[in-house]
Amino acid sequence: MRRQELRSVFIHSPEFEKYELAPHHPFRPVRSKATYDLCAKLNLLSHDWIQVVNPKPLGVEFLLLFHDHKYIEYLQAADKGKFFDKLIEFNLGTGECPVFRGLYDYAALCAGAAFEGVRSLIKDRCDIAFSPMGGHHHAGKRHAEGFCYINDVAVIITYLLHRGMRVAYVDLDAHHGNGVQDAFYENDRVLTISLHETGETLYPWGGHRTETGEGPGQGYNVNIPLPPATDDEIYMAAFREIVPPLVEAFRPDLIISVAGADVLAVDPLTHLSLTNNAMADAAAVLRGFSKKLLVLGGGGYDIDALARAWALVWAVLNNIEPKDEYLGTVGGVFLGETDVESGSLRDAHVYTTGPDKKRINKQVNDTIDYIKRIVFPVHGLR
Repeated sequence: MRRQELRSVFIHSPEFEKYELAPHHPFRPVRSKATYDLCAKLNLLSHDWIQVVNPKPLGVEFLLLFHDHKYIEYLQAADKGKFFDKLIEFNLGTGECPVFRGLYDYAALCAGAAFEGVRSLIKDRCDIAFSPMGGHHHAGKRHAEGFCYINDVAVIITYLLHRGMRVAYVDLDAHHGNGVQDAFYENDRVLTISLHETGETLYPWGGHRTETGEGPGQGYNVNIPLPPATDDEIYMAAFREIVPPLVEAFRPDLIISVAGADVLAVDPLTHLSLTNNAMADAAAVLRGFSKKLLVLGGGGYDIDALARAWALVWAVLNNIEPKDEYLGTVGGVFLGETDVESGSLRDAHVYTTGPDKKRINKQVNDTIDYIKRIVFPVHGLR
């Protein structure tokens, strides 16, 4: 899609800044402001085909498309920030999913941001939409999990299914999107592809290659678990071998992708060795399908590296390669620990070498062969 034909929407609300899950909690809603501020500084939001949209909280009627009514009731009760014993039944008030004042409003606003992206796409107001605060892919129908309270991905996919659409979901977060997999595991109108750190070393301890769907959904759930120290080269080789042929064969009406910045080598919670170059390259491939595309933020726990990575992804989605001699700093704060190429948002590559590289390559290639043998024939691929 040429730039002059492009229309894109960046979704951001200053309301996100007022929320904090808990002191020192790794998930920090300020990520949205950090990304927005960097994009604005680099003039990535000022082009005439780009619109910045302020979302509203998503209404209960839409949350109930996926979530259990009782769970939503208790989520609303937790909005006052007061814990009571019944909340534990829904995994609310735990270390990973704490209760805080404004919890329900925050979760509904995150979902509303993702929904605003989908609404803009299906009403043909844009071709690409990005919500940094989206991608809460761990939450279940009646429980919070993995820093996620409302599964915005499952809500909007269910909404699209009700409209008769086919959806390709490409999850590039370091953590496997177990909540989304569980939601559509038996559905052949949702193609779910996830590249993530192996469940042998990272929460949620699943997402194995053998999990390929059940019933009508057999062959429509694809997992590519990656060993620790997987680098850009191995990652993109796996991505290109699996994602384009499956998405093209599936012929979706819309593509949703979670661009988790926790895949980065500097992320404190994960163990991959990627740089934001891999994130940018994957985004370019997804943009190249010329389908309506919604990109959601997902994980990422180094705010500076996250902001730079998502600004780069946004630039690539819009066919822009920003150049700025001061890219290493924003507001006097150094952006991340990874070396930055001079005048570029892009990280210096991190390479895994020697026996580790050979071992990881073999494991990933074995997974690729497995998927081609088990999943590809379902889609008429060889």
